[in-house]
Amino acid sequence: MKTKKSKSPARSRTKGGVLLAGGNPQIAKGDGDGPVQAYIAAMPGWKRDLGQRLDALIVRSVPGVRKAVKWNSPFYGIEGRGWFLSFHVFTKYVKLGFFRGTSLRPMPPGASKVEGSRYLDIREGDELDEARLASWFKQAAALPGWESSKEDAPQQSASRMIDKRIRELSGWRAETLARMRKLILQADPDITEECKWMGTPVWSHDGIVCTGEAYAKVVKLTFARGASIKDPARLFNSSLEGNTRRAIDIREGEQVDADAFKLLVQAAVARNRSPARRR
Repeated sequence: MKTKKSKSPARSRTKGGVLLAGGNPQIAKGDGDGPVQAYIAAMPGWKRDLGQRLDALIVRSVPGVRKAVKWNSPFYGIEGRGWFLSFHVFTKYVKLGFFRGTSLRPMPPGASKVEGSRYLDIREGDELDEARLASWFKQAAALPGWESSKEDAPQQSASRMIDKRIRELSGWRAETLARMRKLILQADPDITEECKWMGTPVWSHDGIVCTGEAYAKVVKLTFARGASIKDPARLFNSSLEGNTRRAIDIREGEQVDADAFKLLVQAAVARNRSPARRR
């Protein structure tokens, strides 16, 4: 498998606040229009105008739409029926995520590894087909939505969502992801489990430690700051070219040294807590 060059998550500031990796605004989670407008106001450059157009079009297309910011992304949904859409800023485009996109006609063009989801990437200079977008918004709002974790028990709900994700995988990928998850929890009992980016398991302690993704031929554990932690056992075997991330690709039949992996997780947590992280 070819490795992908990672991008640095260096933070910057705009009038609206802190920008994370790729220029995505860091906005505290919250329900209602206020947090969404704060996110849009913090979107850099041409993306701010795009965010305003998208938000206005969604409101016109879906009267009474529910809004919130979760995981540094605006979410749109119907009360009691879940979320149907979110968007997120990347360096060169804004990505719209339709949680039930495979049920839309025509389907949004971007494929997703999350079952049922489809994406649309909008780049600077792209002409918006507002009629098509409005049709997608109306169709998506009429479908059963995606439910995020309950606000009164986010840790327990996220853990259940990861349980569900592992069950859906089945076979060697499920066994591998379940084993690595167990080692992560053993390495740091205080680590937080989350589901982000439409279902990706994430483990955090003072920042993201690692994510777990399942592909056709590998289970990938990506360490957010892996390039800056020691790996004496040479577990990292993917995403080796970048300055920030490192990953472990596990193929069918392969076993990762448990003790070495737990030390790697502990080193990642220590790195997140180090003052050097802010340099």
